Amino acid sequence: MSHWFLATLAHLIHAATPVMHRYGLWGLFAILLAENMGVVFAPGEAVVVAAGFLAAKGAFGIEEVLPIALFASVLGGYIAYGLGARYGHAGLLRYGKYIGVKPAMIDRVHELFHRYGAAIVVVGRYIVPLRQLQGYLAGSVEMGFRSYAIWSALGAALWVGTWGGGAWWLAQSIPG
Repeated sequence: MSHWFLATLAHLIHAATPVMHRYGLWGLFAILLAENMGVVFAPGEAVVVAAGFLAAKGAFGIEEVLPIALFASVLGGYIAYGLGARYGHAGLLRYGKYIGVKPAMIDRVHELFHRYGAAIVVVGRYIVPLRQLQGYLAGSVEMGFRSYAIWSALGAALWVGTWGGGAWWLAQSIPG
């Protein structure tokens, strides 16, 4: 298990380091904002891990990386929530049939969010593609914004702390 984790971590760092070197903290912000606004294939974990690793090696300050990553993640989720609240429910009912979404599925997601919304939003930060789509889903199923905002910010803080802070902490023990 630890071999798999370290191999995955090394792959994430290797994949995102060129982006971080070229675009710096602006790249971190832009990728996390886009990912949390629903761009499913944006490499969120990779840039957060690379940024944490590079912060440990002195390229950035960890006191810059973590707040920027948190702000971008939360802001992207709030924008997605707003779009979901504005267009999501009606759009799914109107156009869902073209992508295989049936009204019964919409009702089920609505029920799940009303029952387990907080847990879905917090834990969903760790699950691709739920992290990218949860803002739209929460908005479209009419989860209250205040509740979404609180749980989304908490989930984002835990996610950023786990990946960015964890990479920073782990990289502290790697010489060089």
